[in-house]
Amino acid sequence: MKFLRSLAGFLLKIILIIVSVAGIFLAWHTFSEYKPEATETIAATGTAGVTKDTLIIATYNTGYCGLGAEMDFFYEGGTMVRPGKESFDKYLGGVIGRIASLPDPDIIFLQEVDTLAKRSWYSNQYRLLQNRFDQYHSFFTLNYRAWVPMPLMKPMGKVRAGLMLMSKTKPEVVKRHAFSEGYSWPMSLFMLKRCFMEARYLTSDGKQLVVVNTHNSAFSDAADIREKELAQLKAFITDEFAKGNYVIAGGDWNQNPPAFDTAAVQDNYRVKTISPPIPGDFIPEGWQYAWDPRHPTNRDVNIPYRDGETLTTLIDFFVISPNVGLLSVETIPTGFAESDHQPVVMKVFLKN
Repeated sequence: MKFLRSLAGFLLKIILIIVSVAGIFLAWHTFSEYKPEATETIAATGTAGVTKDTLIIATYNTGYCGLGAEMDFFYEGGTMVRPGKESFDKYLGGVIGRIASLPDPDIIFLQEVDTLAKRSWYSNQYRLLQNRFDQYHSFFTLNYRAWVPMPLMKPMGKVRAGLMLMSKTKPEVVKRHAFSEGYSWPMSLFMLKRCFMEARYLTSDGKQLVVVNTHNSAFSDAADIREKELAQLKAFITDEFAKGNYVIAGGDWNQNPPAFDTAAVQDNYRVKTISPPIPGDFIPEGWQYAWDPRHPTNRDVNIPYRDGETLTTLIDFFVISPNVGLLSVETIPTGFAESDHQPVVMKVFLKN
């Protein structure tokens, strides 16, 4: 009995130590949690405005240059946390090369751009892209600042990441708008603080062009959060159009557009749908979705990418207001070589 009492006492001490460490860990992260304001202004003082009526706009989730074709990801059923350094360097070079090969966009929306993260070997991708593409004005805002303790034996660790906007013309204003809904505590300590990025330009007819770079919530347990994010986005973009402005919203919506048809996708892809898709009444009559039905834009990361085997879907696209005309939209097929997303390029004109 004495041995059993000693063993029980020892186990109790171990449990108390574990609970204490966990409590301190949660307390520290609660104290230091990233809590952005509802709206934050990012420095920009442009005066030239948009001087042409036809624009090329691209959107590309770079997958923090860590989710190339050979990668899977532990959070979605895989086993890997980050690529090896050699693979990461290949993906980083691939992302830079892919952006350089785009057909001369006027504005580029980027998502999952790391600035200081273990998963991407602590590279400052914003600065690298800003320096490489110095013909653009570049802007950045955080949507992920955390220390992620999973997986327990090999934690993902420190993450600093966000949205980036590159623009040939310097906008009047760039703002970060926090999505008002998110995960509850304690999950909120380790998840993204989702947002959308607004940039505003004067146009030749005295109106404004308002562009929105968004990265909505992912994962199957976030359906209710996505619904509220869409409501917030709808209120913002329809209000801007009601003021007489041109409005273009794009990015990684983490949902299919309402009329996504898997039968239209080319045969070399294995395609899935995400339920529920964006509701049919998300945009009012006269507004338009812009996506390329031939190619998916995103692949599952439960396994490395294998053509025709890995599940793919379409979640990267644009929404344009009735006073913006669509000339073309194309997904650039990359074989998901350097990212788990493929870029989308759209050409539009402003209906003066």
